[in-house]
Formats: sequence, C-alpha cells, structure tokens
Amino acid sequence: MMAMLPFTGDSQYNPDRNPAAGIKLGAYYFDGWTGKYAQHISPKLMNSFSGRKPKWGWITSSQKIVDQQILAASGAGLSFFSFCWYYSGKDKYSTEPLNNALKFFQQSAYTGKMEYCLMVANHKGFEIGKEDWDIVQQEWIRQFKTPGYLKVDGKPLLILFSVQSLVDQLGSEDSVKDALQSLRAAAMTKGLNGVTIAACISGDRNSVSQAERCGFDILTGYNAHSAGFTAKKTQVPIDSMRTAENRLWNRVVKTSRLKYIPVSTLNWDPRPWSAPNNKYDTAPYFVGYSEKSVYKSVSGMVNWISENTTHITKEKIGLLYAWNENGEGAYLTPSAKGPDFLRGLQKALNNK
Repeated sequence: MMAMLPFTGDSQYNPDRNPAAGIKLGAYYFDGWTGKYAQHISPKLMNSFSGRKPKWGWITSSQKIVDQQILAASGAGLSFFSFCWYYSGKDKYSTEPLNNALKFFQQSAYTGKMEYCLMVANHKGFEIGKEDWDIVQQEWIRQFKTPGYLKVDGKPLLILFSVQSLVDQLGSEDSVKDALQSLRAAAMTKGLNGVTIAACISGDRNSVSQAERCGFDILTGYNAHSAGFTAKKTQVPIDSMRTAENRLWNRVVKTSRLKYIPVSTLNWDPRPWSAPNNKYDTAPYFVGYSEKSVYKSVSGMVNWISENTTHITKEKIGLLYAWNENGEGAYLTPSAKGPDFLRGLQKALNNK
C-alpha cells in the first residue's frame, strides 16, 4: 500500500477509522461517445490508444450501456454523476447529442442508485448570452425538480464551467451576479429553496476573487492538470498531480470564505485528440495512470475532506475528473483489457 500524502487540516487524522465514511463522491460524465462527433472517437484514439476502449465499445451513449455504467459506478462507491451539459442554441440544445446520456440516466431503471447534477459546459462553442438566460434558466429548473437531483444545503447544485465566459457574454460581473440571483428567485417560485451555484476556478487568487464578486455560492473545478506540470518535461509522473492538487486545495480554502468542493484530477493525456490547433502531440502529459494511482488520488481526496470539514459542504462532497474523459486519459470506465481503475476507487473508499 502506498504512503499517503501529508495533510493539514482541522483535526488529527486517525488511521483506525475510515475517513470515507459519510463522504459523497461523484465523477464528471462527458457524453462525447454518441458517434455523432467524429473528433471524439478519433482514428488515433481507436488505433493508438485502443486500451482505453470501454468494455461496451466506443459508443456508450445508449440506454442499455448507461444502465450498466450506473451499476458499475454505484457498485464501486460513486454517489453521483455530474453531467457535462451543453447549450447549443435555443432550437438545438434539446436534441444536442452531448446531452443524450443525461436523458438515458433519467430514464434508467437504475437511476435510484445514484444522484446527478449538471456541470454547464459554457466554453467556446457553447456560450450562454443574455438572450439565452431565460431559456437555460427554465431548463435548469426543470432538471432541478427531477427526482435524484443532487442538493447542497437543501438546494439543487448547479456547476458553471467558465466564469469568464459568463462575464464576457453577459457584459459584466454585476450582470452575472444579477443573472444568478434571477435563477435563485425563479427556482423559489417553482417550489424549490433556491439554487446552490458553484464556479469552476483555476485556484489562483484572481479566479477565486472573480467568482466571489459574481455571487457564486461554492468554489470547485473541472480539472487542474496544468498544476501538476512542475517539471519541464513532456512525460510527467502522475504523482506530481497528487502533490500539486493537495497544494491547490489548501490554497483555495485559505484564500476564500466560500465553501469548496475539491476535484481530484485522475489523469491527463489528451494525445488521442491531437490536432493542429491544440499542440497535444508535444504538450506535457502524465504517465503512470493505474489502479494504484486511482487508489492514491481518491485516498488523498478522502483524507483531505476529512481533515478540512470547516471548508467543505456539509454533505462532504468531492468530485473526480472523470468517469469517461477517455480522450483526455482521465477515465474510470471498465475496459476490456484493464487495468481495473474501479478497483482502485473501491479500495480507497473502503480504506484498504
């Protein structure tokens, strides 16, 4: 068993107890696996990185396979999925293929085994502007009222990927603050207690301050892979990420009064998605992703949460990047050829 990272926090760690007890751990879910977008299931991914192929095949966006993913994830100890949700325009978002798995999840006979929430992927190509806000607000509230939607502080949790995109599209930080308050008020008119709104941040002081000024309730992230690239080389040991994210979590909670949902970046290796515009062929990536590294990542997060209870949500929520970012190398989905990443997850949650 690998040695744990050093932790600082609110109470002394007792190795005889299971720090995972009471923790609600989720994973981000990216539904690029419909076969509708050729760049996701790329030739390079299929041919040069075939070991990442899920045991169900590359196309996993179907009712049968989503059902099996729910069983696999919940069986390993995950409590919820945070679905990457895409707004592709008022006339298109309801049929957007990237949102298909969310629909299959809601229709599943096994949906009661997990909760879910939305992570609004409002990055380039899926921006949300002033004219869109009422539309998305109504759709989000409809989602919030779905059985099994994850709540924080008694209110549905909504995660926004890009604070800067909101500021750019809505015009100012004050406009973002007004829009978020409009969402909370609209939710209350529909019988909810409001909305707990989380911002994905990079972890530096500027990103934290911007999220605070915009009126977010919670700080979190999507992935923090660049924080782990401390050595000036292309192949970086995965343990660098473990050490770096622990520093990042500590820095955020020392910087902000807002509650924090930490995210563990399981891996980053996007070479299968290399293209002329992204330089992934020559950019740094992690090596050593394995069942053991998953165990270490999850153990590190579990221990950090148990040591920092005054800084986290009362529900003790943590997130993993990711369930199925297979193209970027961060995935827990079982593959035909192994390794068994879910076993590493399960061992960490069982304190073994």
